[in-house]
Amino acid sequence: MAAPDLSTNLQEEATCAICLDYFTDPVMTDCGHNFCRECIRRCWGQPEGPYACPECRELSPQRNLRPNRPLAKMAEMARRLHPPSPVPQGVCAAHREPGDRTLPSQGHTGFTSPQGKLEKSLEHLRKQMEDALLFQAQAEETCALWQKMVESQRQNVLAEFERLRRLLAEEEQRLLQRLEEEELEVLPPLRESAARLGQQSAQLAELIAELEGRCQLPALGLLQMRTPGLCEM
Repeated sequence: MAAPDLSTNLQEEATCAICLDYFTDPVMTDCGHNFCRECIRRCWGQPEGPYACPECRELSPQRNLRPNRPLAKMAEMARRLHPPSPVPQGVCAAHREPGDRTLPSQGHTGFTSPQGKLEKSLEHLRKQMEDALLFQAQAEETCALWQKMVESQRQNVLAEFERLRRLLAEEEQRLLQRLEEEELEVLPPLRESAARLGQQSAQLAELIAELEGRCQLPALGLLQMRTPGLCEM
């Protein structure tokens, strides 16, 4: 059973999905699917993109077709192992019925009409638009959540600094009150002490002046005079 399965797989891998025949000059699209160069050229008959892959309907902005030489060798090998049966000229090889291979014949699924391609393209674009709208809604929801979070953080910061301002104001008042109390407690005694020292300084100044005056008297007169301040001392 392994040999027939391998042979069948080889035929399937070497068959174009458009013409349902062995590949002729196979090329690969951007999405990784392979077709005959002429088949995909006819499917992409429009002069401008986007171009939809006949298998997965993925859109490509340009006709990026890369030759697939290994697949060409595989198709040639399959053609030698299982030659296709000859068909009359003008008959579709896929369905063995008359018809122009450039146009879809009745029951032919290998080709897509221009209208069908447009409908597929529109379907793909609508799907992209739905995805874009979904992403837009998700982005708007994320922005709203971030805005709400930022506003919450802003309110927290304002409340915290308001609390700190109240604490600083209370601390300021407490320190000022303490300084005022210390002023009332310390300054009056200091002022009183300063006043006493001032009085003593004045008395000493008077005594010094009196003694200096006496020093100008003769010695006899100086002995006869009594100095009350010195005697008391």
